[in-house]
Amino acid sequence: MNESFLQNKTVQLIFRLITALAFTLFTAYQIYLAVNIDTNRFGRLIGIVFYLLLTVAAYLSFSEKDSVWTAHSVLTVAGLVLLFTMRLMNIGTVFGNLSFSKPATVLNAAIYILSQLGTLVLVAGYIMQRADLTCRQMKILIITLMTIAVVLFTLHFILECVLMIKYRMNIEQSLKLTLVSRVLYYFGFAGTACCFMLPAPEIKPKEPKAGRFIYSDEEDGEDDIDLVI
Repeated sequence: MNESFLQNKTVQLIFRLITALAFTLFTAYQIYLAVNIDTNRFGRLIGIVFYLLLTVAAYLSFSEKDSVWTAHSVLTVAGLVLLFTMRLMNIGTVFGNLSFSKPATVLNAAIYILSQLGTLVLVAGYIMQRADLTCRQMKILIITLMTIAVVLFTLHFILECVLMIKYRMNIEQSLKLTLVSRVLYYFGFAGTACCFMLPAPEIKPKEPKAGRFIYSDEEDGEDDIDLVI
């Protein structure tokens, strides 16, 4: 994305607001399902806890306090890693039902892979922010990884819509509600990827630390980006 576009305060606010609202509504929907559907209730409750971590992290991203941003980082990484780990428990079921003669099972497996890959790329991108790279290298790397994440979650969303609409699979109670929930899921995770590309609030710690990059107003060429947590 264009650097000046990412620096726009209104753009930053919109990305963070959409991400926070999407996770809020998606988590609320998961709570609704846990209350109204008896099957797999325990698994849903565990997932709700992990989605709550990401929801709280999304709201913490509005703060400009150093301590709050540290909490935001911890909750974001914890939520993503725990979700990835929880989904690993489904790998046997997903690939056990895979049959290349049945397009629906192929789509289901592809959706699973895209979701896991997208989550891994988000975690990798966040960790890469602390790598020993120059500011310019870091910025290019983060934007590249997060763009890949957005593409993965976009493909995930499209394939899920095809699976539900054409093959009537993975529908929870009603097709309309399930589709709406997948839109929220998409905006939550794709929005997270976009937020990772945004400059952090202009926090000025006593000592420079590796982390999310910010832009200063000083005209020092490539040195006009400071690193903060």
